[in-house]
Amino acid sequence: MMEVDVAIVGAGAAGLAAAVALRAAGQSTILLEAAATPGGRARTTTPAALGGAWLDEGAAWLHMAEHNPLVPMAQAAGQPLRAAFRSESLMFLGDRPATAAEHAEYDAADTAWTGIVMGRPAEPDTDLATAIGPFRHENPWAPTIEAWHASLIDAVDAPYLSLADFRLNQLDGQNLMGERGFGRLLRDLLEADAGPIRGLCPVSRIAWGGDRVRVETPQGAISAASVIVTVSTGVLGAGAIAFDPPLPSATEAAIADLPMGLLSKIVLRAAGEDRLGMTTPTHAFRRLERLGDPFLSFIAWPRGTDHVIGFVGGDAAWAVAPDPRAALDLARREWRAMFGARADAMFRPEGFTTDWGTDPHHLGAYSYARPGGAGARSALAAPIAEGRLLFAGEACRTDGMAGTVGGAVLDGRRAAALVIARKDPSHH
Repeated sequence: MMEVDVAIVGAGAAGLAAAVALRAAGQSTILLEAAATPGGRARTTTPAALGGAWLDEGAAWLHMAEHNPLVPMAQAAGQPLRAAFRSESLMFLGDRPATAAEHAEYDAADTAWTGIVMGRPAEPDTDLATAIGPFRHENPWAPTIEAWHASLIDAVDAPYLSLADFRLNQLDGQNLMGERGFGRLLRDLLEADAGPIRGLCPVSRIAWGGDRVRVETPQGAISAASVIVTVSTGVLGAGAIAFDPPLPSATEAAIADLPMGLLSKIVLRAAGEDRLGMTTPTHAFRRLERLGDPFLSFIAWPRGTDHVIGFVGGDAAWAVAPDPRAALDLARREWRAMFGARADAMFRPEGFTTDWGTDPHHLGAYSYARPGGAGARSALAAPIAEGRLLFAGEACRTDGMAGTVGGAVLDGRRAAALVIARKDPSHH
């Protein structure tokens, strides 16, 4: 049986960052990854349907650049970063573009909505939809604003989302992007220093009741002084890893209170030269007329490419997750509703959809807290068995960076620091 100081389950951002920190402190590690390659939910690919153009299937932006640990790492490595591209905004009411006055109405309503939500008392915690109050039903822009802030940004519809968690994780500051994709950037910065990684190596059981922890995989068992588990709360909630003895009730409750939201990307590629008159990257969307209707937002022709990336989140994303063709049809219908019959001929028959909702290694995009579950993030982060068992990742962040890769990196480092301090109490 292989013996190491620390076994790390999951080679996403948190797992890679933990391994780098531990190895720098002289600890032996092994990273166990169920997928074929590391990187987790930061994944850059070149889908055949996009003609070889690269796509960030998951994370694309370095959020809160002023506090994001990947920014100084990229700068030190000479990896160029650029500001997230600015785009023209094209909002439709039905099948017509909004007027300047309507854009101003939308902006004013968004400011009012935000004021209501951020002005609510933090306790008792309620759901975001309830927190909005009468405005939710009275303002014609409210369905669109709610879908944008909850379903798209937080990947969950407002009735299921903790108000306290929503308010905590309001990302501010600058967003940056890598020149060749976020997934590539993450691996460039962390993989080489993370030590051995076993791909296609799902963990089936973690026995943590003794002095050492036994981690069981199809490639053999590993004995470790400590284990850091960085898999998603979707995987944990599905019971994909058995824990012996069972996890403490507080940890189980935290996992249940931190389910995975879903944000999916639906990509359509132009069949010819028609760009519907758009000469620069354009953000296109339609005003929702009713609460709960599917909301799609598109970035058309990013980086001068010949494709559009549609974003759909929450219940609407889960509804089409099992059927990529249904997702592509949903995107095509939305373009037809905005631009009419001309849109029918402009896209190739094939397209590309992300699979975060059905991928058994993730089962969602990123975590959210249920109403009343705002304390779950810190509960999940609490060390177990005197630090022999730790959970880490974006779901554990309480600093406003939950749901981000930067947050996952910080949390991997947090867990590593706890392991190092346990072995050497004089270490600070």
